Amino acid sequence: MSVGLKGRWLRGWHLLLPIALLLIILAWYGRYRILHRLGACLIEDDGPTHADAIYVLGGAPFDRGTYAAELLERDVAPIAYASGSNHSSILKAEGRLVTEAELSCRAAVRAGTPPARILPLPYGTSTFEEAQGVLYHARRIDADTIVVLTTDFHTRRVGKVFRKRFEGSGIHVLVATAPSTEYDAGRWWESEQGLLMVNNELVKSLFYALKY
Repeated sequence: MSVGLKGRWLRGWHLLLPIALLLIILAWYGRYRILHRLGACLIEDDGPTHADAIYVLGGAPFDRGTYAAELLERDVAPIAYASGSNHSSILKAEGRLVTEAELSCRAAVRAGTPPARILPLPYGTSTFEEAQGVLYHARRIDADTIVVLTTDFHTRRVGKVFRKRFEGSGIHVLVATAPSTEYDAGRWWESEQGLLMVNNELVKSLFYALKY
């Protein structure tokens, strides 16, 4: 390296170093705002509105089933259906094969929903499969507006998957957010469950963007 080139390289480094340090300091002091925005970008909630049916997706049955009971109590829809054909691994250890759909229904009933207002739809082991099953079912009941209910950090990806699957169906898809009882969505980085949820959802969002 020539003396002139080396000198220019050193001068450039001397200029970049303080800029890099400044950016690191700013990122450190703004880390909570950055983390909050990172979580918020995963959440989509269309708000409570009237629909023909609520579809409670599989997973987190207590949170989703309980919130479905609240929406039914507010007459957001006359009936709800709980999807998901995966079996609870905890109950499987006791020799009980209970689907996520059944668990969501039980949570809603315990929260005060009459059993006739939330019915199991044990179909689907993934968001993509559930979207297919819900589309088929919504057509069968002649629905024109549905609410898809899932946990907060899942909602934006779920909205994209369902709306793409429902294109041309004439059925309007709304997404509702069930708050989690395992972490604070506004400060998700303070708990292990929140960290796992956001990390998993970021990976799933990338996977769905590449595959679907």
